[in-house]
Amino acid sequence: MEKMLFFNSNLIISSNYYDIIGSNNYLMAREYFSISLIYNQTDLFYAIISAIVGFYLLILLLIMKKSPFPIWITRKTVHFLGGTYIAFIINFINSLWGVILSALFFGMVFLILVFASKFQILNEYFVLKECRENERNFTFLFNTVSTLLSLLILFIVFNGFPGVFMAGALIISWADTSGEVVGKNLPFIKYKIFNKKTISGTIAVFLSSIISFLVTIKFCEFFYDNVNFTTPWFWKIIIGSILCALMESLSWKWFDNILLPFCGGITILWLYFS
Repeated sequence: MEKMLFFNSNLIISSNYYDIIGSNNYLMAREYFSISLIYNQTDLFYAIISAIVGFYLLILLLIMKKSPFPIWITRKTVHFLGGTYIAFIINFINSLWGVILSALFFGMVFLILVFASKFQILNEYFVLKECRENERNFTFLFNTVSTLLSLLILFIVFNGFPGVFMAGALIISWADTSGEVVGKNLPFIKYKIFNKKTISGTIAVFLSSIISFLVTIKFCEFFYDNVNFTTPWFWKIIIGSILCALMESLSWKWFDNILLPFCGGITILWLYFS
């Protein structure tokens, strides 16, 4: 497959708005970005694929909720799979309309399931039942929507910088998930600031953040022709990973799902301005 020429080139006014800065071959935006509403058949195809993936994720959620698995495993499994899909698929969509269509198609699938079940799905799994321990009512649904809004902001504001959105999505799906999985199964040195945490879980967030950043950088260098992070950047992603771990450990309730995407995205953005 031919490598993409910069990030979603249909989203910006002209490639002349970008220039090679210094000997580091970093790309830096010189003007504001203009997101296009022009979409093509490729965007329509990926929107349909996204609706199908969303449908099966909902079905998986419903199946696992009826299984003997703990609630947090159900939540984190869907969280991990959905976030990973979003992180990668966004690189193939060429316009804002592609994103809007994907959201609309998924919304249609969700509404069809709600009406087909006579609102049982909505009442049973997204509103009244606990999806996070000791949290009820609309918490799970509100958490999901607020996380997606954070990612949407990253996409719109930093659409000209490959990897910013991807890093934000991977941090929230990989690092945040690993923190809870490791923290619950290997609870080493428990502590509480706002929420109950463990040192082992915090370390898992740190290590998974490093992996998320490495995957983002290598994917962008492979996928986009003129993205090449040539100067030493590893120490920057170490700092970014430390900040992600601290943010996750210091967050109140579910606010880490809103803040972590920005922490991950800004870390990758930092690599462009060096």
